[in-house]
Amino acid sequence: MAGYMLGCCVPGASFMPEGEAGIKRCALDILSLGCEAIIGAGFDYAETGVGMVMSMSEAEFKEAVSMKLPIKTANSFIPPEYKIVADGACGAGSPLYEYVDTALYRMAALGIEVVVFGSGAARRIPEGMPVDEGREYILKFLSMCADIGERCGVTVAIEPLRASECNAINLTTTGEMMASRVGRERVSYIADAFHMFHGGEPADALLRAKTLPVHIHVSEPPDRTYPGKHGGEYIAAFAEALKKTSYRGRVSVECGFSDFAREVFPAYEFVKKHFKEDSVV
Repeated sequence: MAGYMLGCCVPGASFMPEGEAGIKRCALDILSLGCEAIIGAGFDYAETGVGMVMSMSEAEFKEAVSMKLPIKTANSFIPPEYKIVADGACGAGSPLYEYVDTALYRMAALGIEVVVFGSGAARRIPEGMPVDEGREYILKFLSMCADIGERCGVTVAIEPLRASECNAINLTTTGEMMASRVGRERVSYIADAFHMFHGGEPADALLRAKTLPVHIHVSEPPDRTYPGKHGGEYIAAFAEALKKTSYRGRVSVECGFSDFAREVFPAYEFVKKHFKEDSVV
């Protein structure tokens, strides 16, 4: 059996019981126990949110690094309070620059290779501003990420989001175009089957891409549940089309779980069936 490397995103603390006397688990507990469950279900690696890593104290972060957790990708890059489409947002020494610099170096120290840039609120184009003008600010941001990413060895991947979450980048063709305009080694894009479905993109859209994405996200449309919960027809068609391309990267389950401990297993079995079995690397 051959195929893509399969991963799953660590959910928030909701999947974990509270500690003694109602004490909430810390980010390190969430990551370590989440990774244990994900690898235990059969996945090859875990994906986390950047915010979870950034919430760690220095001591907690150093402990996380020493544990060599099987985390290879991260998402939810920029918090909403940082506004990318604004004058001076990306200047050296700006709050956004300092955040990105710290975040990417933390990701690198953990062994994370790709950081997904969805962050619809942070990259929102203000009302009244032309889309093309707003995208120029985003391109400046991505160039800044490329500078930092090239120093620390982390790739920032643009994630097209459905229109209800983002008014700047909604289709894989737009993500590909933006990455091409930056033209830097450490900036690419991802394809997310859930957002593709909501954007009206066919499951085989990547067959027409000039450059392939660096990462893949999958979840069940239309409600972002685990792959296969409602039959998985779109994801299955997406997987079959992906096999016809030269893409050989990672595929992460990024979804909402109502019962993570139970649902992580059928999620793995579904993506294993469609992305691993009968695939050729």
